[in-house]
Amino acid sequence: MNYMDYVDDRAMVMFTAGQLVRVNACLDGPRASILTAAVSRPNPSGPVVAWGPNRLDAFVIGTDSALYHKAWNGSAWSGYESLSGVVEGPPEAVSLAPNRLDIFVRGSDQGLYHKSWNGSAWGPSVGGYENLGGKIVGKPKAVSWGPNRLDIFVVGTDHQLYHKAWNGSAWQPAPTGYEPLGGIILGDPEAVAWGPNRLDIFVVGTDHAVYHKAWNGSAWSPSATGYENLGGIIQYIPKVVSWGPNRLDIFAVGTDSALYHKAWDGAAWRPSPTGWENLGGIVSSAVDAVSWGPNRLDVFVTGTDSALYHKAWDGAAWRPSPSGYENLGGRIVKPPRAVSWGPNRLDIFVVGTDSALYHKAWDGSAWQPSVTGYENLGGIITEISRTMAATAGGGPYNP
Repeated sequence: MNYMDYVDDRAMVMFTAGQLVRVNACLDGPRASILTAAVSRPNPSGPVVAWGPNRLDAFVIGTDSALYHKAWNGSAWSGYESLSGVVEGPPEAVSLAPNRLDIFVRGSDQGLYHKSWNGSAWGPSVGGYENLGGKIVGKPKAVSWGPNRLDIFVVGTDHQLYHKAWNGSAWQPAPTGYEPLGGIILGDPEAVAWGPNRLDIFVVGTDHAVYHKAWNGSAWSPSATGYENLGGIIQYIPKVVSWGPNRLDIFAVGTDSALYHKAWDGAAWRPSPTGWENLGGIVSSAVDAVSWGPNRLDVFVTGTDSALYHKAWDGAAWRPSPSGYENLGGRIVKPPRAVSWGPNRLDIFVVGTDSALYHKAWDGSAWQPSVTGYENLGGIITEISRTMAATAGGGPYNP
């Protein structure tokens, strides 16, 4: 539990809470230039979004710190389109309707910036961004619970959670303003929407436990600045998935590097309010998960051999076993990104040791191009990571 005790063994898995606070304070203050330096460090920086059947949009950061985009239109991949900008950290993408994309990034001034695709053009322009203000650390998290609705969550330089929303005609509380939601947060927020006007937010506290708050359509629960303690002592940022109304599944990596899971079944947290189910493994990075249908979950992790591993909940049991994983091969450098555009369909994106983007897919009966093979999508992709790894993704069908 003490990364700075100079041992070199499996006990050296994370910074203590106090060390992490000091590291972030250093990166936010006297060493802020590190985050804008030209760093040759290959990391995945994108999410991938599916806004319809057989459609995928991937966003990555190039070595010039600009945002790049490529898309699968159902028959072919496009090349990389430069969307310009000087971007710090990974982008966040969300789709609130068919052929609609909204992208959020942190600029070199630590402000939040936004651009969107309306079906025919990028707004405000191909190379331009809308300034949404703020001074943020880490990666923004965006979710949409309905047409023309966006909710954005960021962590401020005071490590408090902040929120803003697009209501269809204006940003609330203001174009550059934010609603404070309290807390002292390590890493980035995770959020999901399982129904109209419903939001569930998850963060990691200074004790490395998971904390939760929810918007029920009229108020924040347990309070505007309060959080529910869900227990655990975790590494990385948790991943949250919803496969149906009033259902939440949370995945996190414990200090023993095993994968842990807990679920909200509509009435209670399982296995208990602060307890977690052990799903085994020795996991070396943040987890990603996706749901392609009711009572279905697919989870992807990186093993200590840098290969990709997979397990699934089929509605009755974990496959291949409660603590077992399917080896999907590869040598990857950071957490995988998973998305689903339809029932029994999965698309996985990873960054290889050559910094290129790689892809594999489950077509309903087999992995393509093979169980352990990948399609090379090219590029030289970089990202500057912070102390706790970030994940991307959302609820059912990963909208």
